[in-house]
Amino acid sequence: MKWLHVFSLLSLLALPVLAAKAPLPMRLPDVATPLAYQVSLKVDPNETRHTGEVVIDLDIKRSTPSLRLNATGLLVKSALLQINGQQYQARSKVLDDELLDLNFSTPVPTGRGQLKINFSGQIQDRDVAGLFRQKEGGDWYAFTQFEATSARMAFPCFDEPGWKVPWTLALTIPEALVAVANTPVEHETPASPGWKRVQFQTTKPLPSYLVAFGIGPFDIVDGGKVGKTQLRYITPRGRAADARFAASITPTIVRKLEAYFGMPYPYEKLDSLVLPLTVGFSAMENAGLITYTTRLILAKPDEETGTFKRDYVAVAAHELSHQWFGNYVTMAWWDDLWLNESFASWMGDKITDQVMPEWHWNTSTQSSRANAMHIDRLHSTRRIHQPVLVTQDLGSAFDGITYDKGQTVLAMFETWLGPDQFQAGVHRYMTRHAWGNATGTDFINALSNGNAELAASFQRFTEQPGIPRIAVQLDCSSSPQLKLSQSRFVPQGSQANPAQHWHVPVTVRTPAGTTRLLLKDTTGELPLPDQQCPAWVEANVDGAGYYRLVYAPGELLKLMRTADLNVNEIMTHLDDAAALTESGDLPLSDALSLAEQYAKHPRREVAEVARDILLKAKPLVGSAQQASYAALWQRAFGVRARQLGFASKPEDSDEDQMLRASIVDKVADLGHDPALREEASKLTHAWLKDRTVLDPTNRRAVLRTAALNGDKALFDAMTAITLTTSNRKERDDLYIALGSFQAPTLAEAARKLMLDSRHDIREAKRLLRSQNEDEHLREGALRFVQREFKPLSKRMAKDAPGGFPRDLNGFCSPDKATELERFFGPIAQRYDGGEAALTQTLESIRLCAIYRDSNRDKLGILLAKQ
Repeated sequence: MKWLHVFSLLSLLALPVLAAKAPLPMRLPDVATPLAYQVSLKVDPNETRHTGEVVIDLDIKRSTPSLRLNATGLLVKSALLQINGQQYQARSKVLDDELLDLNFSTPVPTGRGQLKINFSGQIQDRDVAGLFRQKEGGDWYAFTQFEATSARMAFPCFDEPGWKVPWTLALTIPEALVAVANTPVEHETPASPGWKRVQFQTTKPLPSYLVAFGIGPFDIVDGGKVGKTQLRYITPRGRAADARFAASITPTIVRKLEAYFGMPYPYEKLDSLVLPLTVGFSAMENAGLITYTTRLILAKPDEETGTFKRDYVAVAAHELSHQWFGNYVTMAWWDDLWLNESFASWMGDKITDQVMPEWHWNTSTQSSRANAMHIDRLHSTRRIHQPVLVTQDLGSAFDGITYDKGQTVLAMFETWLGPDQFQAGVHRYMTRHAWGNATGTDFINALSNGNAELAASFQRFTEQPGIPRIAVQLDCSSSPQLKLSQSRFVPQGSQANPAQHWHVPVTVRTPAGTTRLLLKDTTGELPLPDQQCPAWVEANVDGAGYYRLVYAPGELLKLMRTADLNVNEIMTHLDDAAALTESGDLPLSDALSLAEQYAKHPRREVAEVARDILLKAKPLVGSAQQASYAALWQRAFGVRARQLGFASKPEDSDEDQMLRASIVDKVADLGHDPALREEASKLTHAWLKDRTVLDPTNRRAVLRTAALNGDKALFDAMTAITLTTSNRKERDDLYIALGSFQAPTLAEAARKLMLDSRHDIREAKRLLRSQNEDEHLREGALRFVQREFKPLSKRMAKDAPGGFPRDLNGFCSPDKATELERFFGPIAQRYDGGEAALTQTLESIRLCAIYRDSNRDKLGILLAKQ
């Protein structure tokens, strides 16, 4: 139970002292095991409630007076257990919003039986969880999203991943609608007047979180076959043609995955179902029925950009990887969620690179590494394999540690083992646990194949938090060697203990060749293959190592100006350089020098990491330094930004379009570039008259830049389009732009859109992202959320308000951290994941303040010299 902590002092004094109730265990007691389900539901997407019956074949392990199941918001009408030829009626008792007890007048015996429950429940309108409905193009649709623990919102069940059994689903729906589910339709029959019953084939063994269905006036696109597997694309009415790219590329992704896993796609069919809007996720790997948010899978011809194609292929490859790794073999409990998600992220990127080698997707691990380390530098970070004991633990598990750190660690060990040995380990794992459940330890054992040293090294990374900091020193006093020492990477002011070590796979390259070391102790020495003292040492070959690398003073600059480094290595060193200014291991001047050097690199990915170094310096800039900071942006990116401009050109490549979207608006804003701002304003006004003027890849950047100096007429025009456009991507760009208007009255008007019933807060809330990034708007955003927290929360999904601290994490002041703590501290525990979101936000703000205070004078001196 969640307690309300916002009381006045007098109220506290007047209340008796009560002992807080301990939360009920998250896991169900090991009394009964489900063997199979038959689920029959009656659902009309035009209504807000559904009814149903679930029949569960059970093995009752010991005599018991009650059975405990999971159920949320369900009304049980009757419950009957049949076992050993006897019938036992049960009385239902709701324990909390997750658990339901069925109590019998006498203890029921052991053995195999059948439990039948009749119930009704709510079809969600605000949550994108459980059984929910959404309106698109004037039609209502019903969908499901059961991961992690939301199947219990649709029907009573044993809602844990370790119970993996066959499911037989039947849906009674309005006769004009279409129903899809995990398996093909077995048959349809008429029901009561105006209704029909759709019976689906029994599934392969599935955990409850992978059961899925959808109901609505769908269009269905035949995608042909891969082997014996039928592919289809299930879209809202009238949108079938917009799935053309997905239909063209998905078969290739499936074939590449079949080749890697050495086995065919494991389910009866493969449907891709479009969800109009998602919150907190963009796609879901339900067995045989993958769901995707609209913007990922549907596009009109003019919206089918390079970015759209990249996003679809990468996400589809991730979700399709799960069909083997996660579905065919499933984690035993949520503490191994990393095993599902990190593998799918790693595998998905590998397959994307194979499907589209011209995209250079092999650099994607560097982006994941940077994302993971941004979280993992915190004292409040967590380990990859994190115990999940209460729902708060699970609420914070879907994060950059699970996805990005896990992926990067897998990539590191694939590099260390070699791709062939790593793939052989994956095959062993799949064979040993086919159609069953497994743990992270099972995977590590299959991968290591008896190599205890490898298993121990892998577990050092999954069982402890933080980033290794590897300091290297070249020693040529006799034969060339590299001296290494390790500790935990700790930003200045962090409470994390640096006295921590891993078994780190380190690969080193010099002009004479490559060598490697498994650094198991706090120090180590690595002989180098050079006959003479090498001119440079690359101590993280291919950027594959999950560690921050610290060179002796001046050596990083020397390396990056003399060695022939590949793109992954450059990206790794640039990201390390930015981070090492936080820990005091690298002068800020060195990091900014590297940013200017690599801002002109021909590869977009490198230029974007250089851009991020300049963005990292933004909190250090005082009012007197704004002009000098703008000049820094102009030196680094000004010429390139003006050459690109905001307007698309016929000769543009996809890379040109993406680079334009990522740097031109930054130069216009932070580089104080009047010509670019004027160009954005002209393009925006032209776009208001003709919405084909802007390339969708760059539309957000143009609209946001125009908003910086925009007036009320522009604000009103943009707002009007959000209410009339059916293009969700366009609406998303508009809300970001609306959050960028600088005039105080317009900034407040933008915030108020979140309370306007004409605007879906799940979309409109994106404007907070813009205001959080702007030091002039952030304060107003905080005040608005504090003042309007209750009405905002009423419009949001159940646990969504717990994420507000992350929407306000741009502050860089200990006083602001204290203010957020006072307001959100009593609130955070009400929401799953809320406490972790608040804790990490507060730590990030306080570390930023220390970083600013340590470097502001240094930046001022640097900028004054330039």
